[in-house]
Amino acid sequence: MEFREWFCLRNRANFTIDAKVNPEDARFYFGRDDIQDQVVKQMRRSFVAPGTPKMMIWGPYGSGKTQTLFYLEWVLHNERPTSLHLQPHTVHLDIEVQSKSDVSSIHMQLLETLGRDAVSNWVRSLFNQVSDLKATLMELTPDPNVAIGLEHLRSFGDSNLTAWRWLTRQSLATKELENLGVTRNLGQVGAGDMVVALIAIGQLAERNGEKLIFLLDEMEALGNVRTGDASESIHQYFRRLADAANSTVGFIIGFMANTLSEGPRILTRPDIISRIGMQSYIEVGHLPAVSDVRRFIEELLEHLVEAPKANEKIQAEALQGTVNTYPFEPSAFELLADYASQDPFKALPRNIINAINECAIQAWDEDKLLIDDIIVNDVAPLVFQ
Repeated sequence: MEFREWFCLRNRANFTIDAKVNPEDARFYFGRDDIQDQVVKQMRRSFVAPGTPKMMIWGPYGSGKTQTLFYLEWVLHNERPTSLHLQPHTVHLDIEVQSKSDVSSIHMQLLETLGRDAVSNWVRSLFNQVSDLKATLMELTPDPNVAIGLEHLRSFGDSNLTAWRWLTRQSLATKELENLGVTRNLGQVGAGDMVVALIAIGQLAERNGEKLIFLLDEMEALGNVRTGDASESIHQYFRRLADAANSTVGFIIGFMANTLSEGPRILTRPDIISRIGMQSYIEVGHLPAVSDVRRFIEELLEHLVEAPKANEKIQAEALQGTVNTYPFEPSAFELLADYASQDPFKALPRNIINAINECAIQAWDEDKLLIDDIIVNDVAPLVFQ
């Protein structure tokens, strides 16, 4: 019998929760109501002031930062806060940062993930709404070059691609700049130049009834930047996005850190903290008590296991267990919770889910219908060591 049938799993191959693999898993947030309430409340309030989310989600490896980002994105699309009066347009990506990366690389990744088609469609839609596209675009930005670049996106020809290359901070030849009608390459005067373009795109989205929000994960990679000027330019980019003047382009950033001071300096300097407030730096940490671990496991099993099938199996096989702890024997369930709680810094969702999977696989491999104490004693020390 297949693993999923053996343990009465609901439409999944194992006990893993991974929204990157299964988008439907984004709706799950187990065992931590306090953090869940905090992040949703802060996001909801952010649409009042500063007008768009500007949040940092941080914690150790395996604490659930990625799941938090996916969950917030799911909330935006499925339980949209009443404070958000536009349709959310979310852009979710893991930024790639290397030692020689600079702000141009960051900016390009943001826009390329957003997509040329999306921005072009916003421009074309605006063209159909207004009598003078050029004048309207000039209202969206203080930089006439940005307005010109956006206007070219209405076309379907070569100028569309050239304008997109310009907006994404790719360097254009002099002749290309002349044909486009701009006076210089974007970013030539600094990081703020690119932020102006990004905010103009956010303004364009709003004119089309959408709120642009970036969800950026794995941002501890910013620590890879080794050049001082590159690091400073990236910092300036995010500092300007954090400014009160930007109420258009939102960002929710996840990064790995055991303490906030260990986070990427680019994102944790006082000038950014003071702009978005300490309430916007939300720690997603370990599960602090055995009761929290127990609740996390209970909620995970409740959502992943088909209770009617599990109950039928328990009754038919006269198993020493209950639906609430299935596929564990009650004593094994408590034993796993105890193991996970012995070292608070190891009581992390990733470790707990890994332990459940490993215990279940061993039980399946040994033809055991329930996970017992012997299996937990075999597996748990290896996971939580």
